[in-house]
Amino acid sequence: MHKPSLLAGWLLIAWSCTPVAWAWGPQGHRTVGAIADRLLSPAGRAAVGQLLQGDLDKFGSPSGRTTLESVSVWADEVRGTPADQPRWHYDNVPVCGTEPKARYCPGGQCNSEQIKRLTALLADPRAAPRTRNEALKWLVHLVGDLHQPLHAADNADLGGTRVAVALQGRRTRGRENLHRAWDAELVRLALRTGARQPPPRELEALAAEARQLLRDGGQGSPDDWARQSNSLARNVAYQYPGFVCNAVPARIVVLDRAYQSEAAAIVRERLLLAGARLAALLEQALATSEPRRRQ
Repeated sequence: MHKPSLLAGWLLIAWSCTPVAWAWGPQGHRTVGAIADRLLSPAGRAAVGQLLQGDLDKFGSPSGRTTLESVSVWADEVRGTPADQPRWHYDNVPVCGTEPKARYCPGGQCNSEQIKRLTALLADPRAAPRTRNEALKWLVHLVGDLHQPLHAADNADLGGTRVAVALQGRRTRGRENLHRAWDAELVRLALRTGARQPPPRELEALAAEARQLLRDGGQGSPDDWARQSNSLARNVAYQYPGFVCNAVPARIVVLDRAYQSEAAAIVRERLLLAGARLAALLEQALATSEPRRRQ
């Protein structure tokens, strides 16, 4: 017997941004990629390896990267270069009220729409190898991004980046904000690690748990993932003391231990689920391209 997921519980709750911060820090993204690496079938792993042959870094030099974990941070590394696409990292779904998608995703320039486009591109064997290579690297990163609640939510605060916070009982570097706390500090708390970069060591167990979470929660679509993240932002991330719709707190918000515990549990589940969903998405896209290649 396994316990119902936290996500499933929150999705029973009815839910009626231009963030500029990165989503999960390197540790979160590497964990998503590492879980997906372990859940790929041998055929899927071989297809990924082929796409990453001759991979280039942001300077156009051979990167030597051959796994989803190793390329998971590429989309952040290219910030400020011609390859950068800042709007692809988030969906600006309001946490108070509703808004047509055309308004917060003009011209399809948002995370959920780009995941759909890039998946189709990855599945097309007629596309240039470099184009498919970069589509793969974007997908590894963007699927992770969309599972971070504050990358599918906004409260006139740039996805929580304007909300100054302090974490009770925890020392952080410099001035912390809500978004960055979810990106990094709560990731380390969720994964019980001290390091800021590598994924945790118990990846086989995490991958097995991720597979079960996928069975419980289902694969869904990028739109579903955005709705789930937005619901978690409304019901967890923005449940800090003094929250007001469309307003930024004037003072530093203290996130108490109860908030941190609940948030860390959500963070852990979203990282694992992102890894499992990424593997399933890649398996389907890469399998779809195989028959065409043999024609």
